[in-house]
Amino acid sequence: MFTKNTKSTKSSEGTIILDYTDLFNNADLYDEIEEAFGSKPYCLGILLVKNLPEIYAEKRTRLLRLASVFASLPDEIKEKTVDEQSYYMFGWSCGKEMLNGKKDTLKGSYYGNPKYDVPDVTEEQLKEFPMYCHPNIWPSEYLPEFEEAFKDLGCFIIEVGKLVARACDSFVLTKLPKAEPNYLERIIDESQTTKARLLHYFPIQTNQNDDIDDSWSGWHTDHSSLTGLTSPMFVDERDLSYPEIECPDNQAGLYIKNRSNTIIKVTIPKDCLAFQLGAAMQLASDDNLHATPHMVKAISSVTKSDVPINFIARNTFGVFMQPSLNEKVGDITFAEFGRKITKRNH
Repeated sequence: MFTKNTKSTKSSEGTIILDYTDLFNNADLYDEIEEAFGSKPYCLGILLVKNLPEIYAEKRTRLLRLASVFASLPDEIKEKTVDEQSYYMFGWSCGKEMLNGKKDTLKGSYYGNPKYDVPDVTEEQLKEFPMYCHPNIWPSEYLPEFEEAFKDLGCFIIEVGKLVARACDSFVLTKLPKAEPNYLERIIDESQTTKARLLHYFPIQTNQNDDIDDSWSGWHTDHSSLTGLTSPMFVDERDLSYPEIECPDNQAGLYIKNRSNTIIKVTIPKDCLAFQLGAAMQLASDDNLHATPHMVKAISSVTKSDVPINFIARNTFGVFMQPSLNEKVGDITFAEFGRKITKRNH
């Protein structure tokens, strides 16, 4: 039974903003889901959720600050959490991925499963898909609070993501009456292979190429069902308490190509979460919901700021809510879908 939706709005750039209470109370959000994730030319494939429980702000600040703390540890300590077996997709990864044809040393990532330290998978699945199924790796000896903060924020985002997926389920059922009710919500709730990524974008050095628009993250489309994103935290790394500062460059940040290939800059307010649709959910919805390409533009080295540019870092956190390997996404399992992704990437 739907309640009436009265609280959703739209940002200045056209991003749909849902109220957490509407999601929690199962309000009728058909129009909002269609505008955010549907097939219209202006659909961005992303929406925001506002008025989150107050505890969210504390969870966000605690973990994003720890991104700078971890990144500042000596290399020999960080290397203890690097895992080649998982293709550097668990623990710390820096300089292992390619960006614009070069090894990406502009950012470091810490990967982990927020719900399961050891997922319930077969030995065959672990062998074939270590990037999804590997056990977690934590820097417990050197940063004991890191694991709890990572899991705490990750599980919070998953719970909100389930509510977004439930609204998507209601939308899809109007298009596909024979679809399994609550399917998209269920595959997020039951997934053994959800992956979270804590990102630390190192301060820009003045000799880095300013002409590369996607110098923090190249154009790509997520292959998860749903990706939950915090707003970025910019920090002044001269101060080892890592205080949060305002973004010094209003051109830096997240850019999305909408359904008509127009590039739109999307801003995530500090008190909101963003949710981007991934390719797996597009398949599972029989193309009634659509994923979109996106990238992250770095701060310009000529930005005017009270804080020197070479001390400003950017930290953010994304949770990739992907199905378990045996779940169907459209006509194939997520494992089969993963094989296609792996073949494309390697």
